[in-house]
Amino acid sequence: MAKYCGGLPLAVVVLGGLLATKHHTYEWERIHKHTKSYLRSGKDKCEQQGSGVSNVLALSYQDLPYQLKSCFLYLGHFPEDHEIHKKALVRMWVAEGIVSRVGEETSEDVAEGYLDELIGRCMVQVGRRDSNGRVQTCRLHDLMRDLCLSKAEEENFLEIVNLQQMETFSSSMPTTRTSNKVRRRAIFLDRRRPSESIEEARLLSENGDEGANIYVNLIPQNGTYLRSLLTFDTQYSSIIPKVLRNTDWKNFKLLRVLSLEELLLEENIPEALGNLIHLKYLSLKSASLPSFPSFIRNLGCIQTLDLRFYSAADADQPINCFGLNKVIGRMKCLRHLYLPMYLKVDDSKVQLGKLSNLETLKNFDGEHWEVQDLAQATMEETDLRQLSICQHLYKLFLGGEISKLPGHHHLPPNLTKLTLCGSYLRQDPIPILERLLNLTALCLWSNFYLGEEIVFSANGFPRLTFLGLSFDYAIKLLWVDKSAMPSLKHLSIQRCTSLAMVPEGLRYITTLQILEIFNMPKEFIQRLQVINGIEGDDFYKVRHVPSILLIVEDESS
Repeated sequence: MAKYCGGLPLAVVVLGGLLATKHHTYEWERIHKHTKSYLRSGKDKCEQQGSGVSNVLALSYQDLPYQLKSCFLYLGHFPEDHEIHKKALVRMWVAEGIVSRVGEETSEDVAEGYLDELIGRCMVQVGRRDSNGRVQTCRLHDLMRDLCLSKAEEENFLEIVNLQQMETFSSSMPTTRTSNKVRRRAIFLDRRRPSESIEEARLLSENGDEGANIYVNLIPQNGTYLRSLLTFDTQYSSIIPKVLRNTDWKNFKLLRVLSLEELLLEENIPEALGNLIHLKYLSLKSASLPSFPSFIRNLGCIQTLDLRFYSAADADQPINCFGLNKVIGRMKCLRHLYLPMYLKVDDSKVQLGKLSNLETLKNFDGEHWEVQDLAQATMEETDLRQLSICQHLYKLFLGGEISKLPGHHHLPPNLTKLTLCGSYLRQDPIPILERLLNLTALCLWSNFYLGEEIVFSANGFPRLTFLGLSFDYAIKLLWVDKSAMPSLKHLSIQRCTSLAMVPEGLRYITTLQILEIFNMPKEFIQRLQVINGIEGDDFYKVRHVPSILLIVEDESS
């Protein structure tokens, strides 16, 4: 029960108040089984009785600095128990103008600082962290979300439309107190009939029953003042098509943030979105479109553009992106670009040299891009040398065969995370990579190297905190010199089945906190185990490591 409270003082107060009146084990067991509902009912009961719980709830919000209040209220967009991706969240804050740059800090740096402060105040909980320890996802505790929605409604900040109760969001929808002048709206999509199971809904959908679909029709008069519009597919309705249609986007001209993820967009929708000239954030992730949305050429203010959609005709077919060169090249403010996994373009290569503000590029295909404009991962060393021009590149994934790595001075100088996957390198990459002084995470996957030995030399990788070696079947020996990787905290080795033992040098890495050995041969595991008080041959190398996880290949140990 304490774990469910998640460090939230309010939840502890509410749950403690409930338990204080229970004197039998079975009563505590009942509350334990239904902690979530008891917390809600307990909060409501305490508030009805005028206790201090409601004051605690209000104080946590009232105590926020002015600039954090809007950031907190914005979290009300997201459904209950939703894992919120930090990058998307801070980019929405920036796009809306809720957060702006301070001094030399970028707007997104400031936004991340605001999120950290909300986490520090126990108003937002951390979901997952990346290998560098930075927050990847966050979420709101149920009680804190209640507070968020209550304040958002009170201040006319946000409106939630839940399509569990209505088949369409259209002119037939009752006008609420906030609908006409609300600045932000979130639409939750899950329209199963009360008596209908998920399986029944799926069968109706597969049989072409339009009654199983959700049709989202946005009426213009309710969008005149909107700055943000987000749609969410709830966890129970992924098998039901959500269709956006018959929407006149001309009246949505003030929109800054638009997320239409996982929607089926009809043919007349994409072109109309080109009227949203003030749009700064657009996500079509996992949506289905009939064709590439050429309307984006008009989005001159766009900062974040997520085009990871699918073809409505066939999700497995490449997306025809003819004319992409002219479309993308006009976006001078673009910072974050996510492209479809599979593209089919015309003969002219896409030139990104004019996108001087670009910081993020996903699904980058070297076949369709001009190397001199943006560094890329392709076969030849000469191409990889162009990476040095990417001064703002901090994370890099290189997938595919590479003949050899260029010198470290040809790689982005500010890299903090690097992944090599299926590189089939013929020379040990470590002597080059260990001179990347800012690197904190290194992932080496899937036959990244064809040699049998790799060497981590003294004083190499001065800031590296995470090292992962996975699915390399050639390496037999790792050498780790004394003073190598002096900051390493987490080492993961997975299915490197030719590796004979962990390196001797691990005993010198006193900073190592976590050692994970996954799906390795039984003999390798036994060398690290203590069985009946008898230490394995290699246990002395890792005796100082606080957390050791050993998983034998094809069975648990």
